[in-house]
Formats: sequence, structure tokens, C-alpha cells
Amino acid sequence: MISRRQFLIAVGAASMAALGGRFSAMAQRRQRYVSIMGATSCIPFVKAYLPQWEHDHPGMTVAVTGGGSYAGLRALGLGQADIAMADLAPPPGFLVVPVQRYPLGRLPIVLVAGPQVGIRGLSWNQARAVFAGDIVNWRELGGANLPVIAVSRPESSGARDVMQHRILGARPFSPHCIIQLSNGAVMRTVVETPGAIGYVEATAPLREITVLTLQGNVFDPTRWQQWPLYAEPALYLRAQAPKEVKDLAAFLQSRPGRRQFGFYAASEQGFVYAR
Repeated sequence: MISRRQFLIAVGAASMAALGGRFSAMAQRRQRYVSIMGATSCIPFVKAYLPQWEHDHPGMTVAVTGGGSYAGLRALGLGQADIAMADLAPPPGFLVVPVQRYPLGRLPIVLVAGPQVGIRGLSWNQARAVFAGDIVNWRELGGANLPVIAVSRPESSGARDVMQHRILGARPFSPHCIIQLSNGAVMRTVVETPGAIGYVEATAPLREITVLTLQGNVFDPTRWQQWPLYAEPALYLRAQAPKEVKDLAAFLQSRPGRRQFGFYAASEQGFVYAR
């Protein structure tokens, strides 16, 4: 016969083993789940190829959410996402852990307006004046007698970051800008609002709208190298990420169909981002 003490020890050991097994199973399930978050411009491309990767990795589940480039990078730094989609480089000091970057190429950003504004293009200086709020009526540029309604993205957007640095420089956006969260919302606002102008990644369907020339440059997807305004989207992950996460990032970077989603000429290999 066993003593009461031996019985309790045996029961306790069995309970601990069962609990340990549950924790082990939970850890395995966590390792089989990948979270991707960030720039909405990257979501259609990523989602298009996930079924193939998941098919080749039975049991793996990938969840994709937007929120913007900064939100994705912040979640990566806090350990709340495995991969961040971002079309801007992390500012110095923004990330406190070493990360690896997998470039996806260049993503052209175009200026769009409704046909009723009466102009076909802007110079760099005119674009700066429009989005800074210095020009308030299109007739100041030889266009229609309509108020200029500037439509912008939130500060978490990589497209806005490009506009800030390449177009506005040290000037802030006009405080009267209408803020929209996505390419689609910008397009709808521009189409439906007389006098509106905005900017979108060229992945957006450019229908029922005027794509403005910029400094005499015409956006042509077949001659994308000549377009001067673009973001550089990439996938970011922790340098010590699990093998499955690195495999997924490398898989997405290597897809030959990136161009149909607006990403051009990604030729770099992943590299460690230096803080």
C-alpha cells in the first residue's frame, strides 16, 4: 500500500505533467500562428499569396490586419506582431530591437483630382502650396473657380510620410485637410467632392479620376522608373524571429507577381536594420 503522502505526491506530479503538457501544446499552437500587421497598401499582395504558403505549411495560420505602417512597426517592437508591413523606414530609435528587412520594391504614389478642377498637372512647388494650404482656389493655378479641398492620410501612413518629406519638406500639411484612412476612402472623397485633390498609392484603381502630372512627369506603369514620387514598402521582422516567420517573409519577397500589385523592381536581399 502507498501512504497518503505518496498518493498526494503522485497526484500532484500527474497534475503538473498534465499542466505542463497543456502549456507545451499552447506554446506549439503559438508557434503555428503568424501575425502580420501594418500598411494597408501591402494587404492585397500579402493575402493573395498566403493560401499557397499555408498549403505548403500544414497547420500554420496567418492573420493579416492593417492599421498603417507605424502601427505595424510599433506592434512588431512590442511583440504583438510577427511581421510588420511598412512603406516607410522606421525612424531612428523607433524600434528597440534588431529587425530584419525584406524589401518589396518601389510603390509609386500619384496625385489625384476630380476632372472638374480644370488642371492636368502640378509642379513640385504648386503641389507643396496646395497641400500646405497656401492655394485655396483652383483658379489661382488657371483652373476652375472651385475651392481647393486637400485630402490626406493619417500620420501612421507611409504615403503621407513620403508626401511630407518629398513634397512639403519642412512645411506642415494644411490643418484643413480631410483625413482618410485608406486609398479607397481618399479616392471616394476626391471623386465625390468638387475641388478635391488627394494622393494614393498606384495600387488603387485609378478610374473616374484625373491622375495629375508632377513636374511634367506622366505616371505610366510601363515606365515606372521615370516616376519621381514613390514609397519603398518592406516586410520587417525581429532578427531572432522563428524560422517559419523568416520563411514566410522570404516567400512573399520572392513572389514574381509583385508587379501586378504595384510593387516594382525589388532586388535587395533581407538585411539587419541598424538602429
